[in-house]
Amino acid sequence: MNQIFFRFIKQNLKIKTFLGNSKNAVLSQVYVALIAYLLLAYQKFLSKIGLSLHYLARLVQRNLMQQCEILDLVDPRQKRSKFNDSDQLTLLP
Repeated sequence: MNQIFFRFIKQNLKIKTFLGNSKNAVLSQVYVALIAYLLLAYQKFLSKIGLSLHYLARLVQRNLMQQCEILDLVDPRQKRSKFNDSDQLTLLP
């Protein structure tokens, strides 16, 4: 059972290096990666996107600072986004 879990972590969560050596540091990083993976899988399920989770994760990673829907990232020709520039915070000079 442990082998299957660690194989899943190596193949899907893409944790390159651990930030700490303690048990708490390693477990925290694994939990954060697992939560991010599950949120992405749930969003894929809700939006019924036919893309792989790996491609979807890359797409979200590249557009992390943009405020738009995932469906807008997948097919940018069809603009469904309800966000506009007035919702953004502006920096004062």
